Amino acid sequence: MLSELARLGETRMWEPGTTVVAEGDAADCLYIVHAGELRAVVAGDGGRSIELNTLRAGEIFGELMLSGERRAATVEVTERARLTRVTRDEVERVLASRPDLAFQMIQRLVQRVRTLTRTVGRLASVDVYGRLVGMFDALAVEHQGQRVVPGPLSQTRIAERLGASRAMVNRLLQDLARGGYIEVSREHIVLLKRLPTKW
Repeated sequence: MLSELARLGETRMWEPGTTVVAEGDAADCLYIVHAGELRAVVAGDGGRSIELNTLRAGEIFGELMLSGERRAATVEVTERARLTRVTRDEVERVLASRPDLAFQMIQRLVQRVRTLTRTVGRLASVDVYGRLVGMFDALAVEHQGQRVVPGPLSQTRIAERLGASRAMVNRLLQDLARGGYIEVSREHIVLLKRLPTKW
């Protein structure tokens, strides 16, 4: 599906720190991610941002433009990205003529809703420490015999992802490091041993 949609659009590179779409903007296209990394965020209370998810190669965003409403989230580039922009008219035209592609788009939207539902559920029912452990578990990979959360992952970004304050994240990371549970560097966070269920 993605390759067929990509043929209908314009492809270009986006640099880190660039905003591709902004919450509240008119929604008139979707984007296909070929390379790089982006994050989707929404504005929370008190001007604080909450990170919804991370987007990488093989994913699309902006598909809610099919509803004709405005952007529900801001999408920012975190690692240099190659994206294809496909207009709403082109997407609607190909989906009308290709029911199989329309079904694949629906499946992607259902998966996105499930992911967001889990994210909101964690934010509502688990304390900040529990959300931090859940984030580590979701992101950790095996590297040279250790479990590592790849970075760079700033305290501000972690806070946005958890829906917490930077000060709270800073305190938790320092406490876990002092307890010998994690080792924090600019490049990654090493999970040295199993994290406690509560803190």
